[in-house]
Amino acid sequence: MTTPSLFGDTPDPEGSLPSVGQTDAPQSDSSPVYLPTSSLYRKYRPQSFSVQELVGQEHVVRTIRNAIALNRVAHAYLFSGPRGTGKTTTARLLAKAVNCLHDDPDYRPCNTCVNCAAINAGAASDIVEIDAASNRGIDDIRDLRERVRYAPSQLSSKVYIIDEAHQITGAAANAFLKTLEEPPDHTRFILATTDPELLLPTIVSRCQRFEFRRVGVSDIAQRLRTVADVEKIVIDDDALRLIARHATGSLRDALAHLEQVALYSARFQGNSSPGSITASDTRAALGLSHDERVDQLLAAIQQRDTACALRVVQEALDQGEDARQLNRQLLSFVRLLMIERSGGGSASSDRIREMASAFSLNELAILARRFGEIDFNIKHAPYPQLPLEIALVESTANPEPESFNESIDRDAPIPRTTIPRPATSLRERARGNSSIRELPPAQRAQLRPAEPAPVTPLRPDPSPQVDSEPRPDPAENFSVAHIADLWPSVRADVKAVNRRVEALLSEVDPVAVSGNQITLAVPYPFHRDKLNSDDVREILSSVLSRILERDVTLLCILRGEMTLLAPPRVSSNESESAIPTESAAGSPDDEERARIRLQAAINIFDAEEIADSPLVAQSTSSETV
Repeated sequence: MTTPSLFGDTPDPEGSLPSVGQTDAPQSDSSPVYLPTSSLYRKYRPQSFSVQELVGQEHVVRTIRNAIALNRVAHAYLFSGPRGTGKTTTARLLAKAVNCLHDDPDYRPCNTCVNCAAINAGAASDIVEIDAASNRGIDDIRDLRERVRYAPSQLSSKVYIIDEAHQITGAAANAFLKTLEEPPDHTRFILATTDPELLLPTIVSRCQRFEFRRVGVSDIAQRLRTVADVEKIVIDDDALRLIARHATGSLRDALAHLEQVALYSARFQGNSSPGSITASDTRAALGLSHDERVDQLLAAIQQRDTACALRVVQEALDQGEDARQLNRQLLSFVRLLMIERSGGGSASSDRIREMASAFSLNELAILARRFGEIDFNIKHAPYPQLPLEIALVESTANPEPESFNESIDRDAPIPRTTIPRPATSLRERARGNSSIRELPPAQRAQLRPAEPAPVTPLRPDPSPQVDSEPRPDPAENFSVAHIADLWPSVRADVKAVNRRVEALLSEVDPVAVSGNQITLAVPYPFHRDKLNSDDVREILSSVLSRILERDVTLLCILRGEMTLLAPPRVSSNESESAIPTESAAGSPDDEERARIRLQAAINIFDAEEIADSPLVAQSTSSETV
């Protein structure tokens, strides 16, 4: 079977790569004929487990082929790895090999039987590919569970390929667990993802996982050479290796770059068949900087020539080159120099060895760290070249002692004495503990500041010693009014510990203080029961104890229960016998209870007490009678 070339009209030579769905079209001398072609990475998608087609994943290919030969294919697979490494392609090959009718398992898939032909043509309804990015909800998983139960209509096994599986929602993944763990005998699942860390561990544990690696530069260049020969693309080996390095391990990106470079060369040469493509053409087509620019930047860094370094960057930008790509090329070359300088390089060129000898290993490590950290900043900076220019200025200016001239490792731990700080976080203060490790007694003794030497005055001070101001008694501030003023602070500290408890305090008012007990009033039984629970009471009491600087206990009651705070009524005889010497104004305990009730009413109704009011005097006298 011959494959029409994307870039030539001559028939393919023998041994060309097979392609599915490509037919020869008649040509006419009067008008051009456009062949039904597709992108190179789709046209040359691997159709078998041959190492010449599925390159760079030998560990995966060997395991799967052995499983097929021994009839030990698992019910669920997980393919993870970077983009363009063959995850979806391998899943399709596995689905085709499971349903292949060839007698010899080593030759599956054969691409000649009825089942293989139907799968290649896309006519097999039992091979279902699902894009999890758009079918990620629980309703989609429920529909999948319903369809799994039905037997395959055409093939021997039904295979579901779920691409971008990490996009499945948490609820949908949980609903999918039972089906994934125990599917019907005729059903198999293959999950492909670039972010396996986002999958639930229960999903991963139910699958046989394969980690796809980035394809090496030599493997990519060899595959590109095969495709270029079939497509009649005349290209230099240096250009192919440049494309392979720029693809960063993705064979799909490498084939797309090859097609782009071929189209660029054919268009600017003005003929229908491309000529020889060089590395310079490849850089121009892909927007890469010349190696000379990287050499000039490194030479400027080595000679501390800031003007030259900035001029090279500006020239690159004036010619339309990307600052981020220039930084990546510089970083990649610095990495090669660092490996060569450390003695770990192999088969390095004379140019790399010569430039590596101009820097020390410490200098190259600092440069690699510096230019590697600005990649993200270049992408999001208002001026993309500015982070690169700043890094070049720092590298070419007079180096600081810690950067170039000092041999001290900046990553080495520097012994220093850490003085524990007090708990400044609101959460730490509310909980009453600190996350700072307490120092041993011997170290605390060393850190204790030395006492100043006593100073002898020249003459005695005749003025009398004035005693320091007495501290305010905490009992004076322990009142309902003071607690009401501190209530916003109490809520803020409680919120740092538990937001739900703080939400309950929005309906709470302090109404009474008796000894160390604070009485709180709430409007509903729900709030009372919650605040009287052990865990909530402990949180609130610890916060109040810290703010009031004394241990307190709490009691929460309903606002309708506030009448219980009133003094019990007694008969006149009992009152006369119990209080024979008290005046008609009442005992001090009665006055205190009346004051508590009045303060509670003020707090509940947000009222104000008017001094010398007849109504207040009358109500007070009536209560004390």
